[in-house]
Amino acid sequence: MTLVITRFPTSEQDDPTVFRVSEGVWQDAGALSNFAPTVDDRTVMALVAPEDVRCHWFTLPDVQGRQAESVAKLRATEQSLGLVHTSAGADYDDVVATATIASEVMQGGLDKLGARGLNPDIVLPFALSVSGHSHGVLRAEMDGLSVLRGAQFGIPDDAVLRDLFIGDAHIEDMDAASLRSMLLSASAAPLLNLREGNFAKRERAVWLAPEQKFWVRRLLTALVIVTMMLTLATLGKYWVATGSENDAALAAAQKIDPAIQDIYQAESMLAASLNRQGKTQGSFAPLSAALWRSVQASPNVSVRELRYTPDGILTVVLAAPTSDNINKALVTIQQDGFRITATARQDTTGATLVDMTVRMP
Repeated sequence: MTLVITRFPTSEQDDPTVFRVSEGVWQDAGALSNFAPTVDDRTVMALVAPEDVRCHWFTLPDVQGRQAESVAKLRATEQSLGLVHTSAGADYDDVVATATIASEVMQGGLDKLGARGLNPDIVLPFALSVSGHSHGVLRAEMDGLSVLRGAQFGIPDDAVLRDLFIGDAHIEDMDAASLRSMLLSASAAPLLNLREGNFAKRERAVWLAPEQKFWVRRLLTALVIVTMMLTLATLGKYWVATGSENDAALAAAQKIDPAIQDIYQAESMLAASLNRQGKTQGSFAPLSAALWRSVQASPNVSVRELRYTPDGILTVVLAAPTSDNINKALVTIQQDGFRITATARQDTTGATLVDMTVRMP
């Protein structure tokens, strides 16, 4: 796992240096404008210059934990001018450290880092990456950043601020090894992190790993192929069955007229024959289909006679052992929407007969 550390850019001309730390070894990765992220880059920490962020400490003995941080953030915001973004963290005892940065500066820095493929996990004031010295002042430098760190202050290394905050107090320069050690500690457990609230890091959810995506694509491809094969097999079965029925119908038609060559000619001749007889071809099929559907749904019901008249009326004689069986068939065909008339009678065997006519709706 590689730690990436850089300075938080605050202007269009700002081009900070990027450092990579892997297993304690520091490497200069060059300027941000030439930076290219790698798959090993796991944690990114950006350090904000003391000129761009205001750090303040509040002593809150009466509140603790999250409540103390909320109170400190509120007070720091109230003491700031303009729209600021504020973060807070417990420093020591009852003391809470806060950091405020202009919202537009925060957003601009994140945009500039994002343009080079860096999405910081930690945005930390450089002053708060250095531990406070209870008996003096530490001076730390890194990539153009220079900070003076005391027990409850972190300020730019400026002559005016030195006279105002430090006076004649001794200033101890921090060596590079100590600073790097503190930066590693800060990346593991930062005092506070400006990446919260409106600027919290939001990662795009990764539902599937690359290897899982590969297998999902293979399974979907296999599913499509199997579905197509089943569809073709079903269509083939229907084509074979239709062909068999057509062959049987053609053979029956050729017994009547040997000149018939194919099923289409047979259908054409059947339609012409019905027209010559004054019969409507389109009515017989739905009427007979409705009749047979109702008969099949009614046990013990049979058809004794069937006639189709030129006026589109299907005349049927139904037979059954009891009237209940026939009533079920009548109800079924009526529910399909066809108009019927029915007259019941009995034959010499005692069976119930119904003389019925069926018309289109």
